[in-house]
Amino acid sequence: MNESTASVKHIAQGEFADEVTRCATPVVADFYATWCGPCRELSPLLDKLASGYTDKIKFVKINVDESPGLAQNFQVQAIPTLIFFKDGKVVDRTTGLLAEADLKLKLDLLAGK
Repeated sequence: MNESTASVKHIAQGEFADEVTRCATPVVADFYATWCGPCRELSPLLDKLASGYTDKIKFVKINVDESPGLAQNFQVQAIPTLIFFKDGKVVDRTTGLLAEADLKLKLDLLAGK
């Protein structure tokens, strides 16, 4: 869960600006912890859905225990939290485990589908 996959990249706090705020494509940032049950459920779902948005959306995951400053900056008070960025700005966010259809709808909106 703490590793990058083919579709979702694990990033550290020092990589955030380059990977998210300066990224030309929209980004979904998954704030999670390895001990969080709902986070463990969301991770494979995010991997599955991310593969369908390869050139449209970048997916990153951030461990809140390893990058507490980022979690604090974005006021992540519960996990999992997904924060959706466009042009480096937050455009949407969700907290908790979403149904696959609801998450796909949010991704379609972010991708401009």
